[in-house]
Amino acid sequence: MLASFLGSTFEWFDFGLYGTTAALVFGHVFFPTQSSAIGSLLALTTTAVGFFARPIGGLVFGHFGDRVGRKKLLILTMLLMGIPTFVIGLLPGYATIGAAAPVILLFLRVLQGIGLGGEYAGAALATIESVPKERRGFFGAIPQLGNPVGGIFSSGLVLLCTWLSSDTQYEDWVWRVPFLLSGILLVYTLVVRTRLAESGDFTRLQKKRGVEKAPLITLLRDHWAPLLLALGARAADAITGNVVGPVVTAYIVTYLHRSDSIGIVGTMIPSIICLPMMLYLGRVGDRFGVRRTFVWSVLSMAVTTFPLFALLQTGTLFWMVLGITVFRLCNSAQFAVQSTFLAELFPTEVRYTAVSFVYQVGSILGGLTPPVAYAMLVASDGSPWWLALAVVVSVLFSAACAAVIGLRISRADLRTPDGPSTDGADLAERTTRA
Repeated sequence: MLASFLGSTFEWFDFGLYGTTAALVFGHVFFPTQSSAIGSLLALTTTAVGFFARPIGGLVFGHFGDRVGRKKLLILTMLLMGIPTFVIGLLPGYATIGAAAPVILLFLRVLQGIGLGGEYAGAALATIESVPKERRGFFGAIPQLGNPVGGIFSSGLVLLCTWLSSDTQYEDWVWRVPFLLSGILLVYTLVVRTRLAESGDFTRLQKKRGVEKAPLITLLRDHWAPLLLALGARAADAITGNVVGPVVTAYIVTYLHRSDSIGIVGTMIPSIICLPMMLYLGRVGDRFGVRRTFVWSVLSMAVTTFPLFALLQTGTLFWMVLGITVFRLCNSAQFAVQSTFLAELFPTEVRYTAVSFVYQVGSILGGLTPPVAYAMLVASDGSPWWLALAVVVSVLFSAACAAVIGLRISRADLRTPDGPSTDGADLAERTTRA
């Protein structure tokens, strides 16, 4: 659990640090020839590239994770994520090396995306597959904590840097400090991860049935129904997590003309509050069902989307931070049980590939979200209501997909003489049949 949690924390620290910094200064540092709004749009587009690279990492590392095990792949993904992050801190801007600067930045972002694409599902499964089935909701929430903890570290460092420096100093060099400090976390996490034990489920698979030679083919052939529904269920998180992050931060700065620290504070506060909340919801999932907990948590985001933008429009610091906090807590609620929810849909022999596929193909939506959402704001001259409506529609679609997964499994259970089972292979087989 420690190795999974630290790895998850480091990965999300790196990924979140890039997104926040891109929204604040990358437009000026790497795209200075454009207007402020267009420069921000281009910077957010480089953020999107990392999301498009994630499916590559998910498929490649998912394949080998199902073939040779979870442990060996997780060290390589850590290096692919950490080294580019450190190098970004050393990368000269457009004023120094010209057009080569954004090109190199783009390449480093691609490596980051590949690393995270292979890392996240493996880190979650290493824990979920090694604990009792009746406790997987709670223990599965622990690697998920890496997301808010990594966000706290990255946002905290950025906030500290903005407070201790002037706008000019931050844009010139101070923004690099968090990227360079990531090297410390990388080394410490690698030391812990080298001691990671192979998961219990995969060890039993090797002894009993053996591994699949082509996990992706098996997944698409035999488990297509839960795969499609899981992709739909995951869409809400991929979209909302990016709207309330870099898009809201850019919206506050560009159209509300308020300090960028508001978005950062609005990220840090819910990241702290959600830590005990996510663990509690993991226990709720063990007691009342992970899928039911997931569905209701997703629906809570639909309820709070319009209030979020209404509170931002007030221009009052307290209400703006409150709106961001409440929405992010709703997002964290579904995220707490998301890995366990996805893992229980697929058998061990294709689980790494399946969960990676769902996470990282869903990340394409996440990658499209910042530039598309910001373009919607530009087209509407800063009015957020069409964007809010689009978010609500996507959230309701995801909730429907997750609910259908539950209905399919429940109907399959009724047709099975022995009743429901918590074994992933049985759940996946009965879901597809239903």
